Amino acid sequence: MWALRYPASAATLPSFFESGGARIVGVCCAAAAAVASIGVLPGAVAAVVGVAAIHGGLIAVALVWSGVTPAAASIVIVLLALARALVAIGPLGALAYLAVPVWLALLANNGQLKRLALRPPWPWGATAVGALAGSALALHLFACASRTLGYGIRFEPVTFLAAIGYDLGANVISGELFFRGALLQHLWRRWSFGLALAGATSAATLRYCLDPFVATAELRIGAAVYMTLLAVLNGALYRWSGSLLPGLAAGLVFFACYRLLGAT
Repeated sequence: MWALRYPASAATLPSFFESGGARIVGVCCAAAAAVASIGVLPGAVAAVVGVAAIHGGLIAVALVWSGVTPAAASIVIVLLALARALVAIGPLGALAYLAVPVWLALLANNGQLKRLALRPPWPWGATAVGALAGSALALHLFACASRTLGYGIRFEPVTFLAAIGYDLGANVISGELFFRGALLQHLWRRWSFGLALAGATSAATLRYCLDPFVATAELRIGAAVYMTLLAVLNGALYRWSGSLLPGLAAGLVFFACYRLLGAT
């Protein structure tokens, strides 16, 4: 079905697991993430390595699979490492994460990310729909969290801006480029869209459930539910619009609202 919808790309796009560069980048980043998680590095160093390896690795693998050279794709790993190092100096250092979407926007405008469904002309109408869909999911989260956990809205400007910088520059964008831009397309080339979406959604949900910052059982259950819903939503937005931009908007709006939640 994917090849029928995108016949030109089907002739040139390599299999996800046949891309030697993507495999090398993926293995190296996975090894670095493992080292960061086992406690052999100082805490500050482990945090820098973890962010660069996990988020940078997901983005870099997607970029290499889409045709960007490994050397160019590795720039995103460096940018994320520098941003996380600046966070150790002060929370607003997280705004340095915004260098990542700026750099990716330059690649997209030059036509280098068309295989990842990021290219002009930009579907601004569909992007607005994505933002509204992310808002609706966030409202459901607010309702459930307030009734079951007693959470309410808490706005702390510095903390909120730091979290938004991280979400836009690392968290949301790495998930969309890898799980929808690369993995979903890879699976869709072989299976029906429903099965492909189920596989990509399962992988995306597992990534959040295994996140070391999701520490409690209730948070893991919540992450499993809402990351599954967000992944399905963004997959549907991608199929409808043919672009990752609506899903990026939905994810950013959802996480921005999530950052406003706090115990009352």
